[in-house]
Amino acid sequence: MRTANFAALLLATSIFPVALKAADLTLRVDARDVTRKHVHTQETLAVKGGPLTLAFPKWIPGEHMPSGPIDTMVGLVFKANGETLTWKRDPYNTFLITVNVPAGARTLEISLDTGLPTEGGSFSAGPTSSEQLAVISWNHFVLLPKGRDAATISTAAALLTPPGWHVVSALESHAGADGALQFESATLARLIDSPVQIGRYARQVDLAGAAPYPELKHSISIMADSEAALNVPKEFQADYTHLVAEAGALFGTRMYRHYTWLLTLSDHVAHFGLEHHESSDDRVDEDSVTEPAFKEGVAGLLAHEYVHSWNGKFRRPAGLLSPDYQTPMDDSLLWVYEGMTEFWGTVLPVRAGIQKPESYRDELAATVAYFEIESGDRWRPLADTAVEAQDLYEAPSASSSSRRGVDFYEASELLWLNVDSELRSRSGGRTSIDDFVKRFYAGAGGAPALKPYKEEDVYTTLAAVVPGDWRAIIRHHLDTLGPGAVMSGLESTGWKLTYSAEKNTWIEMGEKAGKTTQRGYSIGLTLDKDGGIIDASEDRAAARAGAGPGMKLVAVNGRKYTTEVLDAAIAAAKDSKKPIELMVDTGDYFRVISVPYFDGPRYPHLIRAEGRPDTLTEVLKHRT
Repeated sequence: MRTANFAALLLATSIFPVALKAADLTLRVDARDVTRKHVHTQETLAVKGGPLTLAFPKWIPGEHMPSGPIDTMVGLVFKANGETLTWKRDPYNTFLITVNVPAGARTLEISLDTGLPTEGGSFSAGPTSSEQLAVISWNHFVLLPKGRDAATISTAAALLTPPGWHVVSALESHAGADGALQFESATLARLIDSPVQIGRYARQVDLAGAAPYPELKHSISIMADSEAALNVPKEFQADYTHLVAEAGALFGTRMYRHYTWLLTLSDHVAHFGLEHHESSDDRVDEDSVTEPAFKEGVAGLLAHEYVHSWNGKFRRPAGLLSPDYQTPMDDSLLWVYEGMTEFWGTVLPVRAGIQKPESYRDELAATVAYFEIESGDRWRPLADTAVEAQDLYEAPSASSSSRRGVDFYEASELLWLNVDSELRSRSGGRTSIDDFVKRFYAGAGGAPALKPYKEEDVYTTLAAVVPGDWRAIIRHHLDTLGPGAVMSGLESTGWKLTYSAEKNTWIEMGEKAGKTTQRGYSIGLTLDKDGGIIDASEDRAAARAGAGPGMKLVAVNGRKYTTEVLDAAIAAAKDSKKPIELMVDTGDYFRVISVPYFDGPRYPHLIRAEGRPDTLTEVLKHRT
């Protein structure tokens, strides 16, 4: 790890130094066979004679874990001076490969074949392509000298795609003489930070400029598995123009030359969002834009990744820096990196008018209620979920409410709402979390930059806005066991949690998108589309009666299971006071579980807390 010298470099104005005239590394990625999940890469690397250790990128920025897809490598050949070289893998770090470069050689030719994933993998290591489209993440197709800072390696990259396919990236490109697209000169750090979206069916939605740099271009590049999926609603362009304006009003600057959302609509790729300085890689179901029920979920994703341009790419915890993609990351400040981003990723769509305040309140109610019924926070504090994030991202869904997952995303929403309420209270209503944001994320703007921080910097900036013991306030959320901190965070906004038989609109939308049945707030079960029990909340009736993950619900009260049959049984038990009989398939056996639950349908909602100022409504008000 490079410490002091590397930190000094990062504090410079731009994270992407100008590339040298003669590139240190040349890449030619041939993706013409991408529909067959095969990509061939030719890499030329400037070298000198002697032993050389090369590294396959392991710790990918934004993924917070060693997720580099080393297992996609299906062919590797090294040549120098026309000679094929032997190579050896490091037995203690399989991402490292050593090759002896012949004396007098000036370049190393690397031939790399990649078999793109069809299943498994997290984030960009998951499925990346379908018959009609693909997302090219450069870190899949490159080896770099071990220990070299990627921001100091100049590159010249080219890409071959299937005939007639569209190509979009944050990097500019032009057609080369051989039919390949040649991308603008960039450092390896910037190249890896700029994925390429390619596909047969494409549409670009250009957004109007907004302060403080109205001339900067913003667009949403949509590629889909079908032309019909590109039929965006008529308000789509206006909605996201408003989002850009609200983000500009919040941060007061823009840390990019231009910004492009790479929105991929496919049922055959991994679904997630991954942030970059000047773009984001956003992958969702094929019908996510044309289906009205998914509108708010898509808005939350696009807003979240957009906020990362400031929070995560520009201001980044020092522990998350991995300049050579091999240095392990310290995830302990993800409650800022992801938690603050989740907070604004849910607030900005409301400020932009994409999501209604009442829908946001249902979303927040579902979040708070989850922490009330889970048992994981009785033994594991919020801070620990961030520290162990590199393991928890790939943890199974089974027993997630008992284990806790990466719920620092949602729990931190209440942390930052609490911070906002405290800022308002201590300043007599003159200051809010917006003022902290403008100060903490202040920068020159107009180009990517990187300014690392440590935990103490958060408290110092808050104290500069409004004096107070901000460490104590925030560490209360991070270190306290149980749901108390989440509940107090909600109540500080002037709202409180309640339950009723009226359905929660946000939960309904989540069920439709995820093809699940969420009855965690009543009997305590979350089920997949086939009745499989994904999770059973330990403190709720079904788990206490013997239901658990891995079982499959076959029948309810003697009738074949459907969501409607289960809901009818939950409602009937309230009046009959007879236990609900669940027949479950436990593999090779069947069993009937008697569940004594009599409280009827139960969904979370928010109601006003009398006697407290309504700061939540103030947070959600538009600023433009």
